[in-house]
Amino acid sequence: ALDSDEKLLISDEALNRITTLTRDGQFVRKWGEQGDKDGQMDHPSGLALDDAGHIFVADTMNHRIQKFTPEGELVLKWGTHGSAEGELDMPWGMAIDDESYVYVADWRNDRIQKFTPEGEFISVLGQRGSGTGQFNRPAGVCTDDDGDIYVADTGNNRVQQFSPEGQYVDEFIGDATLSKSARTYMMSN
Repeated sequence: ALDSDEKLLISDEALNRITTLTRDGQFVRKWGEQGDKDGQMDHPSGLALDDAGHIFVADTMNHRIQKFTPEGELVLKWGTHGSAEGELDMPWGMAIDDESYVYVADWRNDRIQKFTPEGEFISVLGQRGSGTGQFNRPAGVCTDDDGDIYVADTGNNRVQQFSPEGQYVDEFIGDATLSKSARTYMMSN
C-alpha cells in the first residue's frame, strides 16, 4: 500500500512485521514482532490505510485486525477466532472505502465482513460455495470510487463484483496460476 507521502508499506508474513520503503526502495522503518500480545503479529497479510494515515493490518494467525499509527503504535484491535458475526478465521485481504468502512476477506470463513473504523461489525457478504455470491477462500477485497466491492475468490478462480449494498453484480472468470507453495497452502487449509 502507498501512504500519503507515497511511501510503500509492506506486510512481511514470514518476519511478522511491517516495512516502509520509499518509492525507489530506500528503507524508512520497520516495526512488529511475532506473538499474540497487543501490537505483536502472527503472519500479517493484508493491510489498508485510512485517510488519517492509520495502518490496518490483517493479523492472520491471531485472527484479528490491528490498527496502528504510521509509526507503528497500536491504536485499536478487534476480532477473535471463530465464525460468528465479527469473529475471524484467518483474515487475509483488506480494503477501506471512501466512507472509511473496513472490509476484511475472512479467508477460512469464506466471506467478507464489513466493519466501522472502530471495529464494530456491520454486515457479512457471502458464504462458502461456488455459486453466485459464494466464496472459496477469498484472499483479497477492494472497492472502487462508486463503492462497488470486488472480491478475489481464489478457490473459485474468479473475481466477483458487488454493489455498495452487497448485491451481486458480475463475475470475472479466469484460470488462476498459483505458485507451488500457494497450492500447498490452499490444500492444507
